[in-house]
Amino acid sequence: MTDQALGFVLIGVGIVFVLGLVFAISSRAGGLSTEGAPPRGVHLPAPSWLPVAITLAAGLIGAGLALKGDYGLANPWLAVPGLFLFVGSIVAWVRAAGHEWRDIEQRPHDDSGAH
Repeated sequence: MTDQALGFVLIGVGIVFVLGLVFAISSRAGGLSTEGAPPRGVHLPAPSWLPVAITLAAGLIGAGLALKGDYGLANPWLAVPGLFLFVGSIVAWVRAAGHEWRDIEQRPHDDSGAH
């Protein structure tokens, strides 16, 4: 087995271990309850394409590192666009969170039954 294949196997085993650990912890806590309504002020964020863009960017960076060929550290045709997409997506996600935070803070609050 080559070093690269061994690395992929180790990463796969690590992912399965972490997912199993998360499943065990969430199962022990009783899982998610669908009874009742959420407390006041609790909301889900708006749908976003940014997590998908970050995932694609990480995939491009990983492919650039794995398929380096004769380029040295990484394949620049894959890693550089992935890096730009990654940084741009992170910045966009932080800005979107800031806009959402400001929108929520500017709304009138009714904390009479929240606590």
